[in-house]
Amino acid sequence: MSERSWAVHPLDYRYGDERVKEVFSQRERFRLMLLFEGKVAEVQSELGIIPPWAGPEISKAASAGIPLEKIREREERTKHEVAAVVSCLEETSGRAGRFVHFGLTSNDAIDTVMFLQVAKAGKRILEMVKELARRLAKRAQENRDLICVARTHGIHAEPYTYGLRFAVWLTEIVRCHRTLDSALDRAKVGKVSGAVGTFAAMGERGPEVERKVLAQFGLKPVTLATQVVPRDLLTSVILQMANLSSVLDRMATTLRNLHRTEIGEVSERTTAGQVGSSAMPHKRNPIGCEKVSGLSRVVRSLAIAALENNVLWDERDLTNSSTERAMVPEVLGLVSEQLATMIEVIGGLELDEEVIRRNLRTTGGAIFSEFVLTELILSGMGRGEAHSLLSELSDEARRSGTDFYTALSKNPTVTSKVSQSKLSALLDPEAILATSDELVNRAVSEAKEALGE
Repeated sequence: MSERSWAVHPLDYRYGDERVKEVFSQRERFRLMLLFEGKVAEVQSELGIIPPWAGPEISKAASAGIPLEKIREREERTKHEVAAVVSCLEETSGRAGRFVHFGLTSNDAIDTVMFLQVAKAGKRILEMVKELARRLAKRAQENRDLICVARTHGIHAEPYTYGLRFAVWLTEIVRCHRTLDSALDRAKVGKVSGAVGTFAAMGERGPEVERKVLAQFGLKPVTLATQVVPRDLLTSVILQMANLSSVLDRMATTLRNLHRTEIGEVSERTTAGQVGSSAMPHKRNPIGCEKVSGLSRVVRSLAIAALENNVLWDERDLTNSSTERAMVPEVLGLVSEQLATMIEVIGGLELDEEVIRRNLRTTGGAIFSEFVLTELILSGMGRGEAHSLLSELSDEARRSGTDFYTALSKNPTVTSKVSQSKLSALLDPEAILATSDELVNRAVSEAKEALGE
């Protein structure tokens, strides 16, 4: 039976960027553990902690690798993952075998490998965030003059542009890139400090071993460790992943609403043969955005698990271990799936300009009420009085089925303060384009600078 046939988690067969998933595969995990053990032995030989011939022999055996099946079989007996790796490496290292894992504890290997995996997968996710930012910037520039209606509380508010809508998302994604990059950089750490972080088994040269080994992996020593690297660094990464996930969910939720039959301004691009509903052939559902929103619920829930893992007994207990085996690959794998989906959705999103213009006219011009309010205040009318008057006139227009301009132009209080030509100008949606254009330019320019493009 193939491995794929018994796959259980959707990351095994449905979700996730392949490069991210490969980082967290069991084969890669054991390869990195062996590499770590080999590098430790090499440095210990160089520094005279173990015989000079032992390190190279262990390193050679570690680089040659050990079949995954053999390690799995050994783990069945030892009930201990690192002990299984060490035992197999000891056997293949010949006379140097007794020096494998010298002065180390299991979490020296486990934590260093985990943080290395997070760094590798995180780098790929940052690349995907950049690609999404590029797509958003392109759509913002393409649609800078496409006027639509903005909605607050689900209600038509004021004129807006699709360029601005994409540009606002762009600024959020750029901030996510910055904060996630920072969290990942702080988490480029490891430990080679032994049972409770004191280097006791290696002596005074232990810190030098740690520095030299971790440098070869692009990591740095955590300032102080217990038996484990304190989990706040990992938690920071998971929290920023959850934040990114929520921002993707916000984008997806807005697009899902705009996709609704009653609004109908956008639609996800479909492919030949794609089925929206097995029962209703006419359906064209926002399945990509729905997936992004659904996966975000899982990712956000796992942020709580990360916070719980900060709380360990004394110098450590084992409650974090089982959590992290599931949580770390799941969070990064699912976020990579969200990003891949949103990259595709944003790149192929179809905008129905005719429907967008129709929706802009739905309130008969009432969405310009603030502009008239401002003009009445400037003309000398009190804010409260002007607000009440315009509220009444918008209600009157809605009840009578006329447009807001007609209601305004027939009201003597309004016309005594604002000329007809000025009223027309105030209700012209294109008047917002100058400021909208400037805001889009600002967002795109700042994004390019922040992302180094």
